[in-house]
Amino acid sequence: MRRFVQGNKLLAGLPVEERERLEPYLEPVSLEFDEVLVEFDHPIEYVYFLDRVVTSTVVRTPHGDTIEVGLMGAEGFVGLSLVYGVELSNGTVIVQLPGQALRMKAEDFNRHIKEKGGPCLDLLLRYANFFHVMVQQHAACNAAHRIEERMCRWILLTHDRVEGDEFPLTQEYLSLMLGVRRPTVSEVAHKLKEAGLINYTRGNLTVTDRPGLEAHACECYEMIKEQTDRTFLLDKPSNRYK
Repeated sequence: MRRFVQGNKLLAGLPVEERERLEPYLEPVSLEFDEVLVEFDHPIEYVYFLDRVVTSTVVRTPHGDTIEVGLMGAEGFVGLSLVYGVELSNGTVIVQLPGQALRMKAEDFNRHIKEKGGPCLDLLLRYANFFHVMVQQHAACNAAHRIEERMCRWILLTHDRVEGDEFPLTQEYLSLMLGVRRPTVSEVAHKLKEAGLINYTRGNLTVTDRPGLEAHACECYEMIKEQTDRTFLLDKPSNRYK
């Protein structure tokens, strides 16, 4: 269990005695692709401290369209509504890349973190502030920037949260996350591949030129990265949050 407790950036940032206090209430779980962890306007049963997994927070329109407004990796916590004392989730969070996490029952979270206060709640509030900044930046990006810039931003943010340069990704899923038609995703992915920035075969994407992707991405990526560094008090900004 201790490896998992330290794998999540939020838990790893806590004093040792606080981690040990919370450890009995944390359960290791394996999360599957496309699994729904919390759903908009539904009661939150569990919160999740992510480890080797990437999730997407999405908004579904009345017409059935889906678009991503935020994503999380090992720096993340799913179930932010409970931090504010709200039992219903204010968003839908699905698993983008499968992996490991620690989950805690909502009642244990309320009793041992929310009501008690202290360093864990303080850090979760810092993270909640960061995540709201990310959501705002994603919304502005989706409205203002070209699909090529947005795709590069999305690939970079995902790349920051995985081990290695390759990760599974279908064009259908990416089109849902970016809120565009699949042929558009296919066209832009082909351009990035021709430019030598990525390789894309059989549902797997490989980052082959990280600096090139950064040059093609909009400024939203750098703004989100700087906010991440600030939230976790990194002295030297890094391209990786592992």
